[in-house]
Amino acid sequence: MTKFFEVDDRDGPARIGKLYISKKPAEKPAASFIQTPFLINSSSLAAGDLPIKNLGTFWAGNADEDEKISKIADEISKTEESELLILPRNQFTLTYPEEDYEKRWQKTYDKMSGFEIIGKRPAAAVIRPIKYSKAIESDDCICGDESNRAEIVETEKNAVEKIGADVYIMESAGSFDGDSIGFFEAFMNVKERLPADTALWLSNLATPENAAMLIYLGADILDTTRAEVAGYSNKYMTSAGTFFLEDLTELPCRCGVCAGKTAKELREIPAADRYAMLSEHNVNALEAEMSLVREKIKRGAIREYVEGQCRVKTWLTGLLRLFDSSPFAEIAAPTFRRDELIATTAESQNRAEIRRFAKRIIENYEAPRKEILVIFPCSSKKPYSISASHQRFIQSIERNRKYVNELVITSPMGIIPRELELTYPAAHYDTTVTGHWDLEERAFVGGLLENYLIKNKDLYKHIVAHVDGPYREICEAVSAKLGISMIYTVEKSPASQISLKNLRTAIDKIVEEATPEKESETHRPRPNLLKRGGTEEKLDQAKAIARYQLGPLADALFTEETMIKGNFPKFMLLDGKTQLAVLVPQFGQLAFSIEAAEKLIRSEKYAGQYTVKIDNFLPKGSLLAPGIIEADSAIRPGDDVIILGENVIGVGKAKMSGVEMNRSTKGVAVLPRHTRYIDEKKN
Repeated sequence: MTKFFEVDDRDGPARIGKLYISKKPAEKPAASFIQTPFLINSSSLAAGDLPIKNLGTFWAGNADEDEKISKIADEISKTEESELLILPRNQFTLTYPEEDYEKRWQKTYDKMSGFEIIGKRPAAAVIRPIKYSKAIESDDCICGDESNRAEIVETEKNAVEKIGADVYIMESAGSFDGDSIGFFEAFMNVKERLPADTALWLSNLATPENAAMLIYLGADILDTTRAEVAGYSNKYMTSAGTFFLEDLTELPCRCGVCAGKTAKELREIPAADRYAMLSEHNVNALEAEMSLVREKIKRGAIREYVEGQCRVKTWLTGLLRLFDSSPFAEIAAPTFRRDELIATTAESQNRAEIRRFAKRIIENYEAPRKEILVIFPCSSKKPYSISASHQRFIQSIERNRKYVNELVITSPMGIIPRELELTYPAAHYDTTVTGHWDLEERAFVGGLLENYLIKNKDLYKHIVAHVDGPYREICEAVSAKLGISMIYTVEKSPASQISLKNLRTAIDKIVEEATPEKESETHRPRPNLLKRGGTEEKLDQAKAIARYQLGPLADALFTEETMIKGNFPKFMLLDGKTQLAVLVPQFGQLAFSIEAAEKLIRSEKYAGQYTVKIDNFLPKGSLLAPGIIEADSAIRPGDDVIILGENVIGVGKAKMSGVEMNRSTKGVAVLPRHTRYIDEKKN
């Protein structure tokens, strides 16, 4: 259980936190902290100038164990209580037998427990992935000679729980430099076994070019070891790569070392002084990168930055792709947020938020009962319906819109039903527009459209594709594959007058052909088409968003008594006079009431979905992780959740994933919106 580290903010897997340590005595130790992600200056650490004390190892020297323990205890007595102690460890070769390693873990813990450190002082423990990982031994290895790769060993779980440190240092992290597969396996091997609310320190690996990626993956502490050593190898580091000084014609930096100097002048400085200056510059460059990364996390933009920064080294691009294909990416990704999602690279299409959105549309979304589908292209302005082009589309079909379902196809999102155009990330993304779609984009969007049409094959009798260019090519490919016909209405461009006229004419003709002939002059026959209009359309939108959030469980909120009050994009969902939810336009998300939570819990489909179970107390303010008994593992940051105790019920917004809630002992888990006792009488 950590007491001296907590996470304050998240941007996907990247975190902003506090590590409560200080070099000076503090009346209130919790008042002194460093913000993570944090960069440790390795030279300052070695000189004893940082509030960090390395207690060494039980295997050092020839002294017997009692002498070693006595020496370590003496070292501890000389430190301030607010200093971070790197706990003594046993040193092993990487091939040390696992059973012996586990015994040593236990022996080490037994020794350390006598120092009364655990839980009383900030502590760090060295942890290694041990035991060879079969996932890495592959005939298809693409990263070179496997014999050069550090061997991975299975971490002994109980030891980690017993140590209970605030910080864990991944051993041999530096040996994975350049090895995307090896590092990712090792890193995740460690991360998944550590408590979610502990800090992870990657030693001897950070450079200005890879720091953003390491932090994005979940590292909290880096150090300057590699940057300092590079300086003494005549290497000049930047966030765009590392260069030998002799290869530079200019110095692309204006730090204290570089300002006012040319590359030639720096080369002419005596070697010893030059190496020290290069080392200082490299540290400056790394510190600058760390500052930028922290800002990106706070602004919710670390992913966009990493997608660009990973291009500097091929192994960094490999890391991002491995991460995106792992379950860790989806668990950490927020379901709702107001930050812009910028999609400009091939990796953008594999972002967890985009893949999740596409998956939920196919699995959760139910198309309103209408028999005409119109497919539109996307627009640069979001939500689409307020854009100039979509305003024209809507005007063209306005008189028959109650018979029409509208679907927008776009890259990288795939397909977006009109009812979900406000929901994150549909209204929050921006992408590069070139008119060219690559094969991956076409396959992704085409596959989603195909699955959507298969799911609704018994619903749609008429499909109108008001698209051109790549959009039309995708529609043509899907219609040919499924053997269904589509009516194409675009000439010149979708917003041209002739195209809008074609669209209007096509819909009018479908409706007219479905309308019986008049039996008399006063008889007004109605089209034999399913329709949803007025309030029904508002209910359809509310239900689409609710099902996007909760899946089929959301159906419990919609009965004959359910109604909508207000207009898009701000409306309330009511059950008679009882408020069930309000639409939050910034996220395109429904914020549920306690009454909605009660209806969901009573549903036959309820099995603990999106529920955080707590002890029998009424949360006031933030709901912290220690107060949680169990959380649904499907919960993601940003989700609206049910808070449930023996005699307590509430609703709120998740600040961490359900997986993290179950593995954390510190930090804000949920921001409650409404709470009350279950047996409390309503006013």
